[in-house]
Amino acid sequence: MKKMFTLRGVSNTGKTTKIKQIAQWVIDNYSVTKPHQIDTKQGEILGILEVNKLRLGFVSAGDDLVHVKKVEQLLNNKDGDAVDIIINACRTRGAGRRYLENNFNKRNGWLIVNIYIKQLDALDIAEQSSRDVEVLDELKSWLTGL
Repeated sequence: MKKMFTLRGVSNTGKTTKIKQIAQWVIDNYSVTKPHQIDTKQGEILGILEVNKLRLGFVSAGDDLVHVKKVEQLLNNKDGDAVDIIINACRTRGAGRRYLENNFNKRNGWLIVNIYIKQLDALDIAEQSSRDVEVLDELKSWLTGL
């Protein structure tokens, strides 16, 4: 069964940053077997990392339906290889969320894990840091042992 881990939350909660951090964690901790175009130092990322024979797709943009639908580029990649795990982002409401729910579900062979990113006061740095560590730890626990 394929897996999709979606970071869901309102704008400015760090969804893109966390997805980039997880992509970098995979790059740093596992032997990525094919060249990739993921640059975690730039803006949004869209790409695939292959670890052994497992293919992980990353889509950090998720503000609207156009961005959320970029997941299709991972599924229809030029190599024609299937993506086993997708890590992406979307808002808590709207067309993007509905698109993911309608197209990626158990009926279609996907295990879905939504990780909600709580909106916190911009000045509450300690609470933000704690939230971010918790989210990253959850994602790492799902991905440990690739």
